[in-house]
Amino acid sequence: MDRRAFMMTGAWLPTVSGALPWMTHAAVARNTLAVVDTSLAGGRAFSQDAARRDISVFEINNDSGDDIGTLWYSTLAPRLVAAPGLVIGVARASDYFVLGELALRSMGLVEHRCQRCTGQYTPVAFLLAPAATRRRSA
Repeated sequence: MDRRAFMMTGAWLPTVSGALPWMTHAAVARNTLAVVDTSLAGGRAFSQDAARRDISVFEINNDSGDDIGTLWYSTLAPRLVAAPGLVIGVARASDYFVLGELALRSMGLVEHRCQRCTGQYTPVAFLLAPAATRRRSA
């Protein structure tokens, strides 16, 4: 990791500590999608880091009325049908709950990693992947 990447990762990593291995795994996986709520602490830096790693980033922001269900049905699900892959991200617990239910029920994705924090506006960092995807423990 170069110095600039280290510094940028440092901006969001404390917010979602433990997410770096997921990002590394997702960066080398094909067809990874990132879902990020940029209104959360560390969300914007996470989004920039994902984009720098050539991961497609989809931003949600509850403050502007964006809807995770609409994003799922209009964008994420069609892309995952065309090319199965991973979904990583940082979102509010409520958005993660909806996204997780949609991904689990309609696409057969499973939660491989999830770090839940307490509080209404604290982030949930997650990795959703096809059930057949196995990740070795570090």
